[in-house]
Amino acid sequence: MEHNDTHHQDSSPANGFGRRGVLAGAGIATVAGLFGAAASAAPASAAPGAKPNTAMPVKFGSDGKLRIVQFNDTQDTHLTDKRTIELIEKTLDTEKPGFVVINGDVINGGPSTATQVKQAYNNVLAPMEERGIKFAITFGNHDEDSLGKNTGMTEQKLVDWMHDTYEHNLNPAVDPKLTGHSNGQVLFKSSKSNEPAFGVWLLDSNRYASGTIGGQSRDGLKNYDWIHADQVQWYRETSIATEKRFGRKIPSLAYFHIPLWEHHHMWFGSQFGSDDSTHAAAAKLHGIVGEKHEDVYVGAWNSGLFAAMQERGDVRGAYVGHDHINTYMGDYFGIELGYGPGTGYGAYGLSGAEQHRLRGARVFELDENADGVYTGTRTVFAADLGIDTAPGNQRISEPAPLP
Repeated sequence: MEHNDTHHQDSSPANGFGRRGVLAGAGIATVAGLFGAAASAAPASAAPGAKPNTAMPVKFGSDGKLRIVQFNDTQDTHLTDKRTIELIEKTLDTEKPGFVVINGDVINGGPSTATQVKQAYNNVLAPMEERGIKFAITFGNHDEDSLGKNTGMTEQKLVDWMHDTYEHNLNPAVDPKLTGHSNGQVLFKSSKSNEPAFGVWLLDSNRYASGTIGGQSRDGLKNYDWIHADQVQWYRETSIATEKRFGRKIPSLAYFHIPLWEHHHMWFGSQFGSDDSTHAAAAKLHGIVGEKHEDVYVGAWNSGLFAAMQERGDVRGAYVGHDHINTYMGDYFGIELGYGPGTGYGAYGLSGAEQHRLRGARVFELDENADGVYTGTRTVFAADLGIDTAPGNQRISEPAPLP
């Protein structure tokens, strides 16, 4: 089932609110700078400001294992669908992760006050906080939509509020020198030493592209912003600095909301075509599993993050959300690319009786005793956990109390 752009475009802001900032401290490494070329063949040398993470708030278990859970597109108001919360809680209780990522579009534009924005976030963050599970979010294109109702809750204010409110949140204060508000590196401490065994990169894929670029209308391009060149440089330089600090590359996974162009290319086995007839060969080549029910809604530009990850060789997979009814993943020339299924029952889904069939989460298995540490990923769907998937909404009558 193919969708057009309308389901993603309806909240595009006309005022272009600023989206600059980067996670700093609390176990997150940061670096700022401007990057003229997204990925180059330059020698592996880090800029003076690039610093690896040294605090490691997440630790592997005594058995050498750790599990990550990705939720995304919880995307609701302060009266969240109760099944979204049930899905989060049951996934946490079943999978018992050491770290959770909510990978963008945590809320929608429904809240009309700052308190309602906080309540909408708290409905989906409280399950991790109550269980003592470390978590972080990335921002998607909808997280500032409530600004249209004068809530004043910018992404920067959201990060500040989460940092001050949740003991187990790893989204710290914003540095205004780097594009975006949810860029960071989290390193997971080995059970055998004081060094990292694995890492996570968080990147802000930003919101919407300007209506004109370089003095020309962007008609014909996708509606969305992209991971900017300075963010690609931040990743590359921090990766190099981390390797120098620990004497080796740290295997990692990357999370951001809006897919890369390569997520599209992998499915079709082509850079310039979207012909379903080519998918079978691509699926065989790249080991693609999962479903695709809508377009891959990429940013307007390909800014070279995949090339930078290929060059550095530390990222094992890059996982996104945004397209709620795509769940596929595969190995694209040595880096897994994939989607987490849309978690939120309040957001768009499939049509008719299957509206909520793909509500779910993605689980990632780590074992520091295994080669490469990362051993695989799988999806968990609401029906697997015995959660109702009947069409329509089942909203809570009152939001959870704020901390």
